Amino acid sequence: MQRIVGKTIRALNSTCLFSGFVGLLMLATTPAALATPDDAIAQATQRFLMSQAASLGNDIGVEILSETARFPECHSPQPFLPREGIPQGRVMVGVRCSNDERVRYVQARVSASVRFLVAATAIQRGERLTADMLDWERADISRRPRNALDDPRQAVGKVVMQRLVKGMALQSDRLRQPYLVHRGDPVTLIAKGEGFSVTREGEALNNGGKGDSIRARMPDGKVLQGQVDARGRLTIGY
Repeated sequence: MQRIVGKTIRALNSTCLFSGFVGLLMLATTPAALATPDDAIAQATQRFLMSQAASLGNDIGVEILSETARFPECHSPQPFLPREGIPQGRVMVGVRCSNDERVRYVQARVSASVRFLVAATAIQRGERLTADMLDWERADISRRPRNALDDPRQAVGKVVMQRLVKGMALQSDRLRQPYLVHRGDPVTLIAKGEGFSVTREGEALNNGGKGDSIRARMPDGKVLQGQVDARGRLTIGY
């Protein structure tokens, strides 16, 4: 009876040891373990993307999506971006190695929390923006609206081209400078060149704010184009 019990215990111990070995082997080969950024390629890629995305803000995250531990051995990894621009969202990074000529490609995700200007209240079309009409919103850069403004100086004093509801982002292509020149109004044109300056009067053919380029008709019927200055005149450079 004791011999039978002893054999049974030894068999159970052998089974437990084998199961534990199999478990460790499976753990070591799971994608999650392989994707852990503890190898030279992953670490170099993370550092590279953090530096390249630094201008996006202070709250930047980099997630390595490729199983870089399975890549061929790489000495002195040198990451680079195949496409120019600030990396954001899902990106592809190339990695050159000193020990061979093959380029490794690593997929990663760059996230950044950014803030942008939104309407603090409902704003009607044609209203001129003041500082108290503005508020801030923070979101991941992938959800930032196109052309969203992040500096109040880009918005204050501008005129809204469409109605905004509270919380709507302020976008550069939906704002304009206030008109200093209106279509049909008399306008002064100043033509300047090296050693001369000529002033003439004409009729504005377009509306325009500071910095806008508009046309004007001269008394003789000739049409000229100039840039609106801060005083509502059109300047023409030669």
